[in-house]
Amino acid sequence: MAISKIRVRFIRTALGPIWEVLGTLIFLIFISVVWSKLWKIPFIEFFLYLYPGFIIWKAIYSVIVDGTYLFSDTYSSHFENVKVHPIVFCLAHAAKNFIVLLFSFPIVLIIVFYSGSLHVYTLILIPFFLLLFFITSVAVTFIIATFCLKYRDLQFSIAVFLSLAFFITPVIWQVEQLGEKSQRFLIEPNLIYHYIEFFRSSFINGNVNELSLNIVIITTLLTCLIAFITYKFVKNKLAFWIT
Repeated sequence: MAISKIRVRFIRTALGPIWEVLGTLIFLIFISVVWSKLWKIPFIEFFLYLYPGFIIWKAIYSVIVDGTYLFSDTYSSHFENVKVHPIVFCLAHAAKNFIVLLFSFPIVLIIVFYSGSLHVYTLILIPFFLLLFFITSVAVTFIIATFCLKYRDLQFSIAVFLSLAFFITPVIWQVEQLGEKSQRFLIEPNLIYHYIEFFRSSFINGNVNELSLNIVIITTLLTCLIAFITYKFVKNKLAFWIT
């Protein structure tokens, strides 16, 4: 199901999903050229910081925003005509975004290798992060898709919220640019930041700060628990909410 969605999206294109990688790469190179000069940071250093953070942000954004339409639009006909467990659709959705994310990995590895910042622990931390990220993606997709099926206004409000979250999350700017007080109120409670920091720091530094590591693990467990409880309450109602 995940591969078929990717094929449909890039049908009749020569490069397929590689266009997604090329588009992101060109966009981030342009930003890095301009912003590295504005902030007086070496281009390769800033690009190494920017690229991993942006591709994981893009994956998070796609998981959440596309998930808002998963039951109400993307797979609505399946609910009406085929008896399939709803978690299967969430797995397919998470797998699709996971595959697209993996297409960006060669660029990250080339940058890390070129800059000489490749660490042994990166080979341990990245698979661990990807496992947690995939599990979280499935759980979050089910929660969001369910609530957006019942309350359609959430589809639009979530998209607006994520657009604002992009500017208060250190994706294209660095945490050190904020004061300590601002970090305490804007950065530490930001769950998206901790997933980005886990992923980016694993590549750049070969380690993860304890706060981000603990928050990602706890968030993964909590989202799974919430998804399980949600399913218990709505498992017999989803098909009726589609109509």
